[in-house]
Formats: sequence, structure tokens, C-alpha cells
Amino acid sequence: MTDGTNSQGGGLLAFLASTHFMIHVYTQLLPVLLLPLREELGISLVQVSLLASIPRLVNVVTYLPAGLVADRHPTLILTASFAVTAVGALMIPFSGGFSIILLGFVLLSLGSTLYHPPSLKLASEFDPRRMSLAMGVHNAGASLGFAAGPLLLGAMMPSWGWRSTFYVWGPLTLLTAVVSYAYGRRRLGAAEGGGGEASDLRRDLRSILTLGFVTVVSMSVLAEAASNVLVTFIPVYFTIERGMSYSLVSIIAGLAPLTGLVGSFAGGFAGDRFGRYRMGIVVMFLIGGLVVAFPSMATLWALAAAYGLYRCLQAAFMPLLNSMIAADSDPRYRSLSFSINFVAVNLVGAVVPTATSVLIEGRGTGVIFPVTLAIIVPTVALIAVLGRRSRA
Repeated sequence: MTDGTNSQGGGLLAFLASTHFMIHVYTQLLPVLLLPLREELGISLVQVSLLASIPRLVNVVTYLPAGLVADRHPTLILTASFAVTAVGALMIPFSGGFSIILLGFVLLSLGSTLYHPPSLKLASEFDPRRMSLAMGVHNAGASLGFAAGPLLLGAMMPSWGWRSTFYVWGPLTLLTAVVSYAYGRRRLGAAEGGGGEASDLRRDLRSILTLGFVTVVSMSVLAEAASNVLVTFIPVYFTIERGMSYSLVSIIAGLAPLTGLVGSFAGGFAGDRFGRYRMGIVVMFLIGGLVVAFPSMATLWALAAAYGLYRCLQAAFMPLLNSMIAADSDPRYRSLSFSINFVAVNLVGAVVPTATSVLIEGRGTGVIFPVTLAIIVPTVALIAVLGRRSRA
């Protein structure tokens, strides 16, 4: 759907940024809660890492159907994403055992699964000349959500416990489901049921799985794996290696993503101005340099600043990555294309936290930095290949 006026387009991006905020207020809660949950439930770090891995495995079987339906019924899928998320958010604080908490996090992750294919397709269709910037605006909402979740958790945990934050976000998420339905009926009606002939997964996949698309998905998987290692385990590193309290780690984990607001806009603007592939390589080189320098930083301020800079660079890369995926996908099946990317990302993401936690228990949390650097090198190589293909 391409809006005909700036005000209509601005309204669409405002909707996408605000909903992206709400879907991601939960994303950074689990990394901060890994150690408190391990103490409360009396289980190992490997076991508690299943809270990150199992939801990703469940998502793998739902992304493709979500993408197929979202290409024709975006309002339905967007509304369902927040309804499912609200159920998970309201289930977790009332649970007293591992299995119910796990189910709650599965529902949170499933809601995010339903949300992203239709929202990214809508963002990619905002204006082809400003695709990276539109992706940056969309991603800015996520950066605010990444920050808001841990900040509220850090503020409420000392007095009311970790469950209290879900009592706040759950009802707000349910309200967002109502708003999404109303907005979709009023503004996205033209996209509902579009696309002409009925979807056929086998036919659609043949149209999507070009060499360029497979290459960009491979790069995306590696980039997400590197991010997954750092975002999941840096809070653990802060606590175990640097002796920070849970509340302090939660506040740092909440403040750092605020730098993503700058990164999202900067990455989007630079991608449109200087080229998405060139800027993707630049951002990855900067992240690699930061990973090398991170373990040698001695003071709290240096660590917090380094983590904030990393989150800024991570956010700058996301609009570049999403515009690469959009550029190498069939516009008719763009929701499904993003779904395929998410399937690949989640297959690897289901393994990475558990595999990394095994390394951590054997070698210490400092192992996350060489592991991340080893993943970044082939990521840069694939971006260079994509850049050469785009110029051919």
C-alpha cells in the first residue's frame, strides 16, 4: 500500500512506529530476567536459556502461514499479533512454574512473529525513494520499546518484583490490539484481500527464492546470530564478570537502546544517501571494532557507553538490512519474503543462545566476544557480494 499524500504516509509510519514500540517492550525483558528466573526456579543457565530457544522453534512453523495470510489480510494479522501478545503478558506474572512461564514467553514471541511480516511490507511500500529512511522510522519504534521494557523493570523490580512490569504492559498491549483493528479498518482496508489469485505456497516460493534473496537471507541469519549472542548475554556478563546488580543491569539495558533512535534514523538516511550495501559494511566494521575493544574497558561508564554505542550501531544496521531484503524480494509476496527470512533467523536463533550458554559455562562469559567476531567476518563478505550483484 502506497499512500498518496505526505500526511497519509506520515500517519502510516506513525502507526507502524508506535505499534513496533509496543510489540518490543517485552524483547529485552528476558535477557535481564535470565539470572533472577534461574534463582527463583532453581534451574541451570542452560535450562533457562530454553526460554529464548523454544519460542524461536515454535515461530518457525508459524512464520510462513503468517506471511501468506498477511499479504492478503494485514489488518487481521496485525490485530491478532497484539491479542496473542497480551495473553502471554498477562499469563507470565500469574505463573509459578517453569512450564507456564515458558508458554507465556512463547506467546510473546508468537505475537512478534505475526506482527513483523505485514508491518515490514507496509513500511517497504511507503516510498521506494526513501525505503531505508522509512525502515529507520519503523525501527525507531522498536528502539523505544527495547528501552522502555527494561527501564520500567529496573524501576519496579526493587519494590514490587519483576512480575509487576507485566501488569502494566499487558493491558496496554490489549488496547493496542483494539487500536490496530480500528486503524486497519479505516486506513488499510484497500490492502485487505488484495493480491488477486489465491496464494499457493509452492508457487510463491518459486517466485521468491532467487540467488539474490538466498544470499541476503544468509547474511541476515549471520547478522542476527551475532546480535543474538551480544544482546542475550551482555547482561549476564555485566552481572557475573563485572559484579553489577540486577537492577543496575536492567537500567543499562534499558537506557542503551535509546541510542537506537539516533542509529535508526542515521542508518536509514545514510542508506538512501550513500547506498545500503556500502553503509552495511561500514556499520559491521564498526561493530567488529567495538567487540574487540569491549573486554578491555575497565570502568562502569566505559562499559555503559560501549554498550550504548553498540545498540546505536545495531539499530543503524536494521533499516539497511530490511531494505536489502525488500530490494531482493518480489513485491507481490513481500510479507512472505520477510517471513522466510524470519524462519531462517529463528532456526539459527533457537540454537545460538543454548550453544553459547554451554560455552559460557565452560569458558566464562567473556567467550561471547570472540564468538561474535567470528560471525561478523562472513557477514561482511556476504554484504560485499550483494553490493557487487546490485551494481552488475
